[in-house]
Amino acid sequence: MKQVKKKSKAASKKSKSGRNQASTLAGEAPPTVRFSATIHASEQTQREEPNWIEKLDVDRVPDPAGLIRALVTHADCVRLVNQGFEVRLYQVYPVQPLNPALIETEDSFKSWLDQKLQPFKRSRKQKGSKGA
Repeated sequence: MKQVKKKSKAASKKSKSGRNQASTLAGEAPPTVRFSATIHASEQTQREEPNWIEKLDVDRVPDPAGLIRALVTHADCVRLVNQGFEVRLYQVYPVQPLNPALIETEDSFKSWLDQKLQPFKRSRKQKGSKGA
């Protein structure tokens, strides 16, 4: 009979692929950073799947060069690479609370909206008085 060596826990962990380990790590903690990235599909994917952009499941940002640009987390990067996309990272942005000074109040928004709509309200009143 052949004796088979039993793998130690450390050896069995090493046998995992890098992608599987990365996807396990990616789901452990909330993101502390996001990356400015472009996402690229292979020519084969572009030919075979005309709606490949829908598979991305990320919020895209307009790009003047026509690239697929997005802000992604490390978990998004792992998922996209596992789906066969190429992800190029350009810049890192820390995830932090929004500055309260940037938040518009309801009253200030209403006054801004009233100011923008004022020309339309005047022209509507003028049309109504001419028809009477």
